[in-house]
Amino acid sequence: MELSASLENATRPPPAAMRRAQRIGFLVVILFLAAAAAYTSVLILQRQQSLRAISRYNTTWLISQGMLEVARLQTAIAAFRLEPDDDSLDNVQLWLDIVANRAQLFGGGDVGPFIRDDPDREATVAQLRRAIASAQPMLERLREPGVADRMFNTFAELNSRLTRLSAASYTHGNELLSTDIQHLRQLHWVFSGVLLALLFCCFGLIATLMGHNRMVRAAHAEVNALVGDLTRTGRQLAAAKEQAQEAMAEVQEQYRALRLRDAALNQQNARFDAALNNMSQGLCMVGADRHLIVCNARFAELFGLAEAPAPGTSFEALVEHMLAARRVDGNLILALRQAQEALLAEGRAGTFFREGPNGRTIAVAHQPMGDGGWVATFEDISERRRVEARISHMAHHDELTGLPNRLLFRERMEEALAVGRGRGEELALLFLDLDHFKNVNDTLGHPVGDALLREVARRLRGCLREGELVARLGGDEFAILQTCARQPEQARRLAQQLVDVICAPYEPLGYRAEVGVSIGIALASGLEAGDAASAADQMLKNVDMALYRAKAAGRRTWRFFEASMEAELQARLALEADLREALPRNQLELAYQPIFGLKTNRLTGFEALLRWRHPTRGMVSPAIFIPVMEEMGLIEEVGRWVLDVATREAASWPAPLKVAVNLSPLQFRATDMAGSLLHVLRQSGLAPHRLELEVTESALLQAEGVAEVLQAFRGAGIRISLDDFGTRYSSLSYLRNFHFDKIKIDQSFVREMAERQDCLAIVRSVSHLADQLGMATTAEGVETAEQLRQVREAGCTEAQGYFFGPAESSADLRRWFAEPAPSAGFLLPAL
Repeated sequence: MELSASLENATRPPPAAMRRAQRIGFLVVILFLAAAAAYTSVLILQRQQSLRAISRYNTTWLISQGMLEVARLQTAIAAFRLEPDDDSLDNVQLWLDIVANRAQLFGGGDVGPFIRDDPDREATVAQLRRAIASAQPMLERLREPGVADRMFNTFAELNSRLTRLSAASYTHGNELLSTDIQHLRQLHWVFSGVLLALLFCCFGLIATLMGHNRMVRAAHAEVNALVGDLTRTGRQLAAAKEQAQEAMAEVQEQYRALRLRDAALNQQNARFDAALNNMSQGLCMVGADRHLIVCNARFAELFGLAEAPAPGTSFEALVEHMLAARRVDGNLILALRQAQEALLAEGRAGTFFREGPNGRTIAVAHQPMGDGGWVATFEDISERRRVEARISHMAHHDELTGLPNRLLFRERMEEALAVGRGRGEELALLFLDLDHFKNVNDTLGHPVGDALLREVARRLRGCLREGELVARLGGDEFAILQTCARQPEQARRLAQQLVDVICAPYEPLGYRAEVGVSIGIALASGLEAGDAASAADQMLKNVDMALYRAKAAGRRTWRFFEASMEAELQARLALEADLREALPRNQLELAYQPIFGLKTNRLTGFEALLRWRHPTRGMVSPAIFIPVMEEMGLIEEVGRWVLDVATREAASWPAPLKVAVNLSPLQFRATDMAGSLLHVLRQSGLAPHRLELEVTESALLQAEGVAEVLQAFRGAGIRISLDDFGTRYSSLSYLRNFHFDKIKIDQSFVREMAERQDCLAIVRSVSHLADQLGMATTAEGVETAEQLRQVREAGCTEAQGYFFGPAESSADLRRWFAEPAPSAGFLLPAL
């Protein structure tokens, strides 16, 4: 209404020029508003792009985190080398998986372009991936000597490269941050200018409207049209106002986002500082002006500084602070500086370490930067070097005796062969094997055995001269290297001295024990020309054959290698090859020797004896092939076959004839031996009381759980005999701890009863003892009527030997069964 009244009071209409100017002004204002709206859209789009650029700063965090994880993987490997248990192995696996996952992230996102932007960065990531790939197969063999060291060194080589990569990512992130902050400031001022222009535009529009109102008062005829124009213009202004408010709200939202981004950057920097200050190495970065850029807390701790020096400190002042702290020896600091200055003068990267007078060692990885500055990491490796030295000593020495081990002995042997040939010296190799040492472990315990081995090592050292080497190869085996121009006299003299010294009694841990020693000797002379490794292999082979000959000669002696031993070895190998095929080719067979009861004068059964009928060798003596069969591990399978055949054939004999089957001590080492043999017996159909199993005293001594197995046999009704009683390791405790059904007296006593009273006394004593214990006695090796009379008078209940007949095949036994029926008895032949 006020506007209408003003128009009515107008005295003259506005001129045409003024109306044209007003239209042009309105058009200009509209165009300006449209341009401002378009430019605001452009600014909003730029702001969105700036927000998307925030993700670029993840590159610095990813790379610094990867460097930290590689350092923790190295720490896990070092812990495993100190304590190689399952937990430390799992820890190594965990950190290796983390590092592998981190390495995969380096190829994607914003990190990928940053890595590919520089060949050195690509090489660093490629080396990291190769290190991970080579470390994966090492995990399964990490307990093997040297594998943990190789894995550790593989990742240790990456430290300097990863440090350079982290520093480059840090610099790259800072540059991106500075650019984005500057861009955001420009956007802020542009937005402020746009808003200010909009305000001026509004003021100009108001002025134009006021002028328009004055013209309306002068032109009543144009009031209605002009009011309509003003109404439309008002609506446009309202819409423009709403748009301006929305733009302001958008600016405020962007400002809040900027504040959140700033907080995120601060948190990122805090994490980077935490990673930097939790590195295991001290880090120092110096600019081209030789002033400090940054150093971490570990650097200050390493050199005894109260706190990390402030950025901008000169490098010379930093060195003075390090010297004044006196945490590290001054000469060591100056030596590190001198080495680093040499690298700076040459402008190249390098890794070095220097050791101080007190044994402290610091390793430095130096890397120049493109702007002329440099970055370096410092690490105290004193303990690592001590551990490495200890590991190296343990890898080459026996832990129990402190003697060199097989590895070091082989290295020294090859060196001696290479050097000795040039000097004209003769090298002698002595192999020592302790006789009956296992008995000490089994009877007195492993602690006593270990103490005895340490004493043996001490005695061996005392027998050697300067320049001679003794090593423990494992178990109770030792070896000696002797270099002398007078051979074989010196080797012979040393061997005899060793036999005398080693065979002397021992008193380990208060127990008295005795062991013997067998020695094989091989000389380097006569070896074929070749490298030292081949010569060493040949000497080891020769001395092993000489040792075997010494053991066969009765032990407690020594033997030199002779060329004939090679032929014997080949013969032994041929025998072993034939023996492996004996059972599959049906070359093994059983013979049965009769056993007679002396009180009833009747046949009581047969003992099953193993025979080998070779197609070219003929009948091979059991004394030859059974020990070889035991050494080859065939005795378990053959023993089960013997029991199967013997019980099946005995099942066809007239009752109550029994069959006796020998069990080797090695058979008791088989898993579930009792169940296996009882199954064979059940399959045969032979009554258990008609089976007699013979075991030797050595079986009771050498194998564990023998008593339980024998008790299972007796519980099933099988008779148990103690074979060869009175020889080797006889002990009455066997008779006390286990009730045998029969004791078999060895034929060595029976054959000499007529000539030696002590043998007669032994047979009588054993027979009387067995009678008191309710056991039968069988005299073995009865060959004459006089021997039969003596064993009967001595009280033996059974006898067997060639006097009653040789061992016969199963088919030949029929002549025994053609006699009167078993109830009538099988009469003893007339004397």
